[in-house]
Amino acid sequence: MQETMNQGSETVSSSPVDDPTYNLLQALTSKLEAIEAYELYAEQDEDGVFAELIEDERRHAERLYEAIKKRIGGR
Repeated sequence: MQETMNQGSETVSSSPVDDPTYNLLQALTSKLEAIEAYELYAEQDEDGVFAELIEDERRHAERLYEAIKKRIGGR
């Protein structure tokens, strides 16, 4: 979430990261929070629904983490 402010002829960014990087970080944070919640729910889940969701969320989190590493490492 990159906001810019004009100061004279200079443009100053209020965020230390660009929008695409911020989006990846936010998405990863959401996935990690979901995993944490699903692990709690899985304790009472007899059907294994949350265990399946945890697997999916972990796969998505790993994909996002790889994208972040590539984006940051590519600079």
